[in-house]
Amino acid sequence: MSNSRPHPSAAARYSGKPETGNISWQTRYRLLLGLAGAVLMWERLWPRLWPVLGVGGLFVAVALLDLLPILPFWLHSLVLTGFAVAFGFMIRGAPAGFQAVDEKTARHRLEQDSGLEHRPLTALHDRLATGESDPDAQSLWRVHLGRMAATTTRLRLDLPSPGLAKCDPYGLRVVVVLFLVIAAAASGADAVARLERALVPRTDDTLGGALELDVWITPPAYTGLAPLFMEHAQEVASAGDGLPAPGPVRVPVGSTLLSQAAAASAPQLIVGGRKIQFAAISDADVVADTGSYRVETILEDADRDADALEIRIDGHVLARWPLNVVADLPPEVEFTRAPARAGRAQLRIEYEARDDYGLAGLQVVIRHPDGRSVPGGQPAIRAELPLPGLGSNWVEGKSLQDFSAHPWAGLPVLVRLQAIDGRGQAGQSDVIRIVLPERIFNHPVARAISEARKKLNTPDEDVIAEVITELKDIASRPKHFYDDTVVFLALSVAASRLIHDGREAGVGTVQELLWEIALRIEDGEFAIAEHDLKEIQDRLMRALRNWGDAREIELLMDEFQQALDKYMASLAEHLEKQGLTQLPVDPSSRYLESTDLQRMIEEARELARTGAFNAARQMLADLKRMLDAIRNGLGKGQQRQDLVQAKRLMDGLRDLTRRQRKHLDKTFQRQQQSEGAMPGRPEPGGQHQGAPKRQRPGDKRGEGAGVAEQQALRRKLGKLMLQMDELLGQIPSSMGRAERAMRGAVEALKRGQFGKAVLRETETLDQLRRAIEGLGEQIARRLGSTIGVARGWQGTRPGNGRDPFGRVPGGSFGSGIDDGEVKIPDHIERRRARDIIQELRRRAGERHRPETERDYIDRLLKRF
Repeated sequence: MSNSRPHPSAAARYSGKPETGNISWQTRYRLLLGLAGAVLMWERLWPRLWPVLGVGGLFVAVALLDLLPILPFWLHSLVLTGFAVAFGFMIRGAPAGFQAVDEKTARHRLEQDSGLEHRPLTALHDRLATGESDPDAQSLWRVHLGRMAATTTRLRLDLPSPGLAKCDPYGLRVVVVLFLVIAAAASGADAVARLERALVPRTDDTLGGALELDVWITPPAYTGLAPLFMEHAQEVASAGDGLPAPGPVRVPVGSTLLSQAAAASAPQLIVGGRKIQFAAISDADVVADTGSYRVETILEDADRDADALEIRIDGHVLARWPLNVVADLPPEVEFTRAPARAGRAQLRIEYEARDDYGLAGLQVVIRHPDGRSVPGGQPAIRAELPLPGLGSNWVEGKSLQDFSAHPWAGLPVLVRLQAIDGRGQAGQSDVIRIVLPERIFNHPVARAISEARKKLNTPDEDVIAEVITELKDIASRPKHFYDDTVVFLALSVAASRLIHDGREAGVGTVQELLWEIALRIEDGEFAIAEHDLKEIQDRLMRALRNWGDAREIELLMDEFQQALDKYMASLAEHLEKQGLTQLPVDPSSRYLESTDLQRMIEEARELARTGAFNAARQMLADLKRMLDAIRNGLGKGQQRQDLVQAKRLMDGLRDLTRRQRKHLDKTFQRQQQSEGAMPGRPEPGGQHQGAPKRQRPGDKRGEGAGVAEQQALRRKLGKLMLQMDELLGQIPSSMGRAERAMRGAVEALKRGQFGKAVLRETETLDQLRRAIEGLGEQIARRLGSTIGVARGWQGTRPGNGRDPFGRVPGGSFGSGIDDGEVKIPDHIERRRARDIIQELRRRAGERHRPETERDYIDRLLKRF
């Protein structure tokens, strides 16, 4: 007879272990037996379930392809009925002939897959029918069970084989799966809405004719917002599930709305009070209606009252979305501090501006209080203020603007800030009345020419006659302007121009000429080079800002590089004439090499070639800040006085050291004369060769002269210490030790102790040398270093990110903005961009390419 569990004694006999250790083979056997039952169940179920799943999958594929809504209501309903009947018939026939899997059948399947004969697994479940009390029978039975249990090591199970090919010899199941995959990919995010449209036939034939409906809303590019695709899940026509309505879609004014639909008749777009009819889309060769329609419109200020976007067909609402057209507010700008004079003759402007979507430009506008225009020029001065980049919603910064060359410099003016957003709307700040900073010329002739130039702002006949007389008077005294032929000829040309050309344009030209004359007299070639550099720099920045032609930018880059070379050469000569190159340099600061500037220009040129105009502008803006720092350091009035005082102090300390050295030589000679020998010259630190043989009184008159001279040197040192304290706020300790050593030398000379005096004076000289070394570093740190400009390639000292004057870029003497930076591509990125451009140009020249591809390549190359 049989039992549901295998006989335990068989395992014990087979393994030779106690029965408690026989769970492993039994567990494996039971697991395989369960899997065999599952395989048999799947082979019996799958052939019966496949027809049901096939019909359901085919319906889902048809629904996802959105084919049913195009059908009329009666045909749509008929198709749904057909699928429902087929689905029900398949479900009803599925259970027919189905039998459950018992354990005996599972064992038999396991024995077949394992290749076992004589049903050994069945024997494991059998018991002795008779002879249970016979020891010999029991022993023989255990041997038999052990042999059967040994066969379990070969148990295995094959994969299920439901035999579906017999039921579907043509492979229709593969076609259904393929349709289902294609339909799922085509539906995308619209799958749920398509299933709803397939299950619910529309009772209106017109609405049922709508096959596709796509709506896009693209905000203006300056807003930086992503385009919106109106999901069908928001359609009111397909709603009705009782869920709360979605919130309104917020779009800015100026957005472009584009909609396309496939329907039996032309839909209508309704935005607020506007009704726009869809236009048919047809090929040029096809006159008949194709059933595809589109409409494109821009949401203007008039649409701000609209609360919904609707699409209708013959008066029936096909789709509806809540809509909120948001107004684009004008930008706001204001002064954070009143404009004031800074540096030599610059106007410091601190500002704050904001916009809801992004600022496109920021300007300072200066007008004459009486409404006058510049002679021969515009009615107002407009200067661009730096922005971190297009699309900045908020910016706070400061900038230094140099209007000293403008004819209105030194006159009362009205200053206002103006911000412009991407839509072209302008916002203005309050008007502030100031006196436009002007440059004060030191040379009397340059100052007189500047005053004459200022008078021409009101070009009346009397004023012009007065200016002509003054110019002729100045030209008649060439000695006053160094007999400069260029100045003489320029003055003559200016006077003649005023005599023969009284138009405002001519007066404006004369004002420009007089300004250049004044600069030449005051600063020489350096001023002209500075003016030319600033002019070409402004032209280049405008070209980059306006995305100018590539050839034009390349030529401007060449001119800028030449102007920079001329400026750096003139700057070096200017510093040498003023003696500023002899001042100490802060070792912690970094030098600004002319090669560094040239490298920045080359990088900006490379960026412009690859089309990275914003990065090129950022590079040139950094270069401009460096050059502005140089100009500010040269022209800042107070700091220039400090530099002159520091130079005078260093020269005085060097002169004192030289005189102390001479006095030490005299004292040493007196010592040798008093001893009657010449053992050798003393060395710094008090060491000298030889020793005095005997001490004898020296010449009283020479001794008195030595004391007086040493006292004079001590008084000189005292004055320098006072000046040092006034300039730096402290006195170096080495100078204090030098003063004490001088005092000891004076006392020794009074007593006639020349040997002791030599030691004290030697110590004084050593301390003075240390003072010179330490003083240079202190002055450099106190005054922010000197002009760190060098010509040639000498390397750059590692600095702390400061400008050549030791100041942080964007500080008091530069333009600074506290948010946002333009990423400048590295060398590898620029090289990759250059390779892409070269490949585009090569393909643009291949005429065998399709015309559409060549047009696309040409559009890509236009920006480069």
